[in-house]
Amino acid sequence: MPWKRLFTFVGIYSLVVFGLFAILKPDQMLRSLPGLVFGAGVALFVMAVLTKFGWQPTMLKSRQQIAEQRSQQQAAREARKSGTSTSTPSSDKGKSSSGAAADGTAPRPKPAPTKRTTPGATNNPRRTRATRKR
Repeated sequence: MPWKRLFTFVGIYSLVVFGLFAILKPDQMLRSLPGLVFGAGVALFVMAVLTKFGWQPTMLKSRQQIAEQRSQQQAAREARKSGTSTSTPSSDKGKSSSGAAADGTAPRPKPAPTKRTTPGATNNPRRTRATRKR
């Protein structure tokens, strides 16, 4: 559990809120302190519980963890482009159950033309020589 980062985030948050109280209601600054301390404690508790369940926002990650995650994502992108797939959870997100067409190995077939996509005069059927603006 990154307690130091949690305390740093909650401390910065509390200072920002206290600064807003100082600007907006300077006569009630001291009366707002118990509520601010209570709110910071609740936020710290909620963030600690969420972190225990696997929540890890970027603000709580170290630079080493962020760099490692970026390198893994880049490697997954390169593997998808080259056609070799690794079975990491991040590379399986974009795949569907359709098989080879979904992973990019086979070209996607061109869809059949519809009323909106057919070229030519049929694209504007109400426009005739008599109703055309000149």
